[in-house]
Amino acid sequence: MKITTAGVLIAVWGCAGCALAPEQAPAAAEGAPALLGSENPYPVHPINLRRTTLVVRDVEASLRLYRDALGFEVVYDQELTSPGLVTRHGADGINRSRLVLTQTNSAAMGMIGLWQFLDQTEKDTAPPSVADFTPGNVVLLFNTTDLESRFAAASAVPGVLVISAPAERHYPSPAGDIIVMVSMLVDPDGYTIELNQMISDPRAAR
Repeated sequence: MKITTAGVLIAVWGCAGCALAPEQAPAAAEGAPALLGSENPYPVHPINLRRTTLVVRDVEASLRLYRDALGFEVVYDQELTSPGLVTRHGADGINRSRLVLTQTNSAAMGMIGLWQFLDQTEKDTAPPSVADFTPGNVVLLFNTTDLESRFAAASAVPGVLVISAPAERHYPSPAGDIIVMVSMLVDPDGYTIELNQMISDPRAAR
């Protein structure tokens, strides 16, 4: 499964607690460095990840997960032509696609794009490949403050496959264990999603 990224602003490693507000972040262990983004979750650097764009079979099916279940807000929805993509066009030689951009708490970074080609090939309509965690696959990681309800809503979306229900995991670090409630699903197009809730991170500064 391939993934396209575009833009210039940031996403911080998900299980490191970047979704916490500064006043909610746990104190850092004595002598441990502060976690990047713990004071400002969206620092600006010379190059940052703004958006991840998923090529999907059916935008409307994808929106039932990303918009309706996970709570992303649609901020852009247009039909486009992409002249440079010469292998993706209809009988008249015109390339047509629909691009939907979604966001949660930032219009500058961490956005998810859903891109559907409208003149579909057999590859577009074929069932997605199984999430096997081999090179070429991706894992999208989202932090939430209400994992129980978000997981229930996401797992009920048609076409979503549950890999694992929420369970506590410990990630080792020099400052101590990072504790996260972790769940894993596969979306209707075969993209793997970790839907997590931070419990504690000893690296984060107040």
